Amino acid sequence: MFDFHTIYKAYKECKRNKSNTVNAMRFEQNLLENLWDLSHQLQYREYQIGTSICFLAHSPKLREIFAGDFRDRVVHHLLVREIEEFYERKFIYDVYNNRKEKGTHKAIEQTKRFMKSDREGYYLQLDIKGFFYNLDKQILFRQLVKDIESSRLKEYANILWLAHKIIFSDPTQNYIFQGNPKDLEQLPNHKTLFKIPKNKGLPIGNLTSQFFANVYMNRFDHFIKRELKIKKYIRYVDDFVLFHSSKERLIQCKAEIESYLDRELKLSLRADSRLKRVTQGVDFLGYIVRPDYVLVRKRVIANYKQKKAKYLDAYEQKKGKMQLEEIKEFLSVQASFVAHCKHANSFNLYNKVGRINETNPFDYDRC
Repeated sequence: MFDFHTIYKAYKECKRNKSNTVNAMRFEQNLLENLWDLSHQLQYREYQIGTSICFLAHSPKLREIFAGDFRDRVVHHLLVREIEEFYERKFIYDVYNNRKEKGTHKAIEQTKRFMKSDREGYYLQLDIKGFFYNLDKQILFRQLVKDIESSRLKEYANILWLAHKIIFSDPTQNYIFQGNPKDLEQLPNHKTLFKIPKNKGLPIGNLTSQFFANVYMNRFDHFIKRELKIKKYIRYVDDFVLFHSSKERLIQCKAEIESYLDRELKLSLRADSRLKRVTQGVDFLGYIVRPDYVLVRKRVIANYKQKKAKYLDAYEQKKGKMQLEEIKEFLSVQASFVAHCKHANSFNLYNKVGRINETNPFDYDRC
């Protein structure tokens, strides 16, 4: 698990999405030396987690992000690679976050299929309150120990050592903040790792946090399917939807879900649950989904319009002489919006909102 060849594979996977970051380029300046050093530290259990980058994301809502150093991200990929196949056999089919061949668009397609299969039925949509900040580290690690020790994986001892290292690390003790630190005061106490109890919470922004979220919720998913007997159920991180022909049955399920979450996982539901007829549509993952069509959510459109207007204002002010990075950043935003629209009935929306009709808005200053 910790030999050079395996770590190199983890590095290649990590590099796919982070090749242009400063940390990645710094790591690659002495690539072989860094990989050998990392291999040695892991083999002799001398590995220590480095400095995280903390910043605030403002879209779609204000969130605190702790991004691990590139070197630590390689280790995250290493750990997930080692246990992913084992857990794929344990996860239910209709969990769509952080899994191969899944994602938001597959979740929307399945949601639409469930709705078409019973147009007279109902859906119950629930969301877990402060999910990542309320995950109990002891509960998570006990579940990992139970799963991994019975898995017959050859490297189970190394897996559990590394998982413990990552789960119980505290990024608030070693970080660099990008931006104005006073902005952290905007966050409620229950939505920042700086204010919650140290036995709670995983940092948003790391691959392992996303993966461990599915491990944490796996028993709950099986509870929905096996004990509540809900055949049509979809979850994406902390947002999940149950479909059933009986409104009364879904009301009963909600009470049982609240009890299970509190008793087994020390979690609670947000107050804004939705119990509606399928024909009324479900607001899910940035779309409004109905049995026969899908629309882009208004908030997604508004966010894109705001970013587009900001970019065009900057273009006008700079007389077309923009930095290349500014252009690349907006083009990335535009590409994401266009991709989002393509999975909805949104041809007119894209032509009205998604396009830029100016003659040449992409002149930039090469100096």
